[in-house]
Order: sequence, then structure tokens, then C-alpha cells
Amino acid sequence: MWFRNARKKLSPTHDSATDSTDALRSSVSLLARDLSLEVSPREALRGAEGLETLAPGTRVFITRLPKGSFEETLAASTRLRELGLRPVPHITARTTSDAATFAKQLGRYVGEAGVREILLVAGSNEKAEGAFSNTLQILESGVIESSGLTALNVAGHPEGHPQADERELHRALEVKNAFSTRTGIPLTIVTQFFFDPAPIIAWEARIREKGNRLPIDIGLHGVTGVASLAKHAVACGVGASIKVLGSHSGSVLQFAQIRTPDRLLSGLAAAKARDPANLFRNIHVFPLGGFKRTVEWANAVRNGRYSFASDGQLEVATSD
Repeated sequence: MWFRNARKKLSPTHDSATDSTDALRSSVSLLARDLSLEVSPREALRGAEGLETLAPGTRVFITRLPKGSFEETLAASTRLRELGLRPVPHITARTTSDAATFAKQLGRYVGEAGVREILLVAGSNEKAEGAFSNTLQILESGVIESSGLTALNVAGHPEGHPQADERELHRALEVKNAFSTRTGIPLTIVTQFFFDPAPIIAWEARIREKGNRLPIDIGLHGVTGVASLAKHAVACGVGASIKVLGSHSGSVLQFAQIRTPDRLLSGLAAAKARDPANLFRNIHVFPLGGFKRTVEWANAVRNGRYSFASDGQLEVATSD
């Protein structure tokens, strides 16, 4: 009788652990279901190793580098479409001369490369080269509604923005929500990568409380070295969470190590499992110089090749 009672007392704990793992697995599956990656035009045109292993229909965002051109991005978009992928070119407001030029470029993206969605960003230029200095002006131009695009992405700033305060960022988010409601065009927020999930989770809850209803694709760094992560973090203006990278990479040996985003995805999945109203939709992965390894990792996550350690941390199984 004692053993029978003991088993009854232990079973709820076992069931609770199983339920928790199942909830985490479900959250990871949801976040990876339509994951996306970032490539440079050169990587797309030269066929970066691993690109051909991505599942058909994977969304691949194409960066617009400071010295890049529209023609190069268009060619990269066409190449990705030929590979069976869904190209998502970056459009920078400050390098777009006027509404007519913007309309012509969108027409070519849609007509020649089969583009159905874009990412709108202000751009790294301090001054506008033409009529647009920010993405809100692009949204107000009226061009997008008749372009043939079926979805739109905009940048999110969980760790703040060097050129805008919290009130300005909230106002911009209100305009973007209103645009999506008014036009019926689905609009998604895509964030930069980060090194600590806690501020990102808190930011999502904060903007949701203030009225945001747009889904969020959370940026994750790829599988790459710590040195590369630090270099790209500074270049991309990643905020306070870069301190976490430093605290985890104190020694020269640690600085030479390859990092995966397993721990970060664990944190996002746990937040989504705790709060069903959470607006995290997908993960968006920045390879940051580790394209082949990152694609292997992304494919493993999408195909369910991962497990959870006793502390609930995700462990993704790749060939490495």
C-alpha cells in the first residue's frame, strides 16, 4: 500500500514535467514553423553554401547594404525565387528618391522577381537622399496599397533607438497598426538580434498593453563565433543586452567559441508557453558570417531535431 500511495504522489510531478516540456516543444514548433533568414545580395547571387537546403517557400530577407543598389537586390530576389524561396528585399526609405521611383521599383520586384512582401526600414544614412526620411512617410505615400504586395514587414526596436525616444517609437507603432487595419495588408514587426531574452519579452508585453496588435518576428543571431557576434552587434546598434555577451565571453578561449541561439530560443518559447496572448510569431535568423552552420541549425529546429535538458534548456541537434 505504501508503494502505491508513493506512486500516486509522484505521478503529478512527472505529469507536470511532461506537460511543461510538451508546452515548450509546442512553442518552439510555432516559432519555427515559418522561420526566416537574412542574406546579403552577394550570398544570394553566389549561392551561399546551405542555401539550397532550405525548405521550399522559406522566407529569405535580402539586406540593402550602404553601397548596394536596387538592381543588385532585384537580381538577388530573382535568384532566390528561382531556388523556390520567398524573397523579402529590404527597402530603405532614405535611399528612395520619390513616390514614383518607389512605385516603379515595387512594380519590378513584384513583376520580375515574384516578390510578395518587403521589409521597410529607415536606413542607416543620417540624411535622406530624396523625399522620404522615415518609413511612416513611405506608408503615407499610397504606393504600397496598389503595388501587388500581400504583406509588409517593419523594424521593431525592443532595446530602443538612438534617434527616437520611447514616445516617438510608440507613436510610430500606432501609425503602423492603423495602416494595417485601414488597408487590410498584414504587417509584421521584425526585430534586431539580441543576447538577453528578458528585455525583449518585457518589451512585447509593454507594447501589447499600449495597444499593439501586430505580430512580431524575433531576431536571433545565427551559429557563429563570439568575435563575429560582437562586431555585428556594434555595427547594428544592438542595445544593452550586448553586455550579456561580454559577461559570458570573458576569456580569450570563450571569445573564440562558436555560439548558437539555443538559449535565446528557449527563453522565447518559455514566454510564449506562459502567455498565450504573446505576439511572438516567428524567429528571424541573422547568420552573421556563419551561413552554413546557421542553415543547418534552422533546418534542425524546423524539423523538430532538438531536445530539452533537465533545466528546460533547448538543445538543437546539428551535424556539428
